[in-house]
Amino acid sequence: MPLDPVIRSLIGQFRKSPAWDSQLDLEVIQRFWTQLVGDQLAAAINVTAIHGNRIVLNVPDRIWRKQLMNMKPQLLEKINEPWGARRITEIAFTYEN
Repeated sequence: MPLDPVIRSLIGQFRKSPAWDSQLDLEVIQRFWTQLVGDQLAAAINVTAIHGNRIVLNVPDRIWRKQLMNMKPQLLEKINEPWGARRITEIAFTYEN
């Protein structure tokens, strides 16, 4: 389900504020994660960090990582929805052994 255009506009306006920082970028993605990627993916994958233009996702195992690597373009499109621009261009995956 796409993010409400009003919310996207508000996020865009707030991001221009000098008080905005990368921690707020992370909190926005974490807050809207389920809405952006759906219930199933959100239940299995956690957003752990944003470093510059790279997002770090924690996945259950290597199999998930491999499957999500194949979905990278679609994930990037969904992840960038709150900003309405290509804010995130890379995805790094971590998993616990």
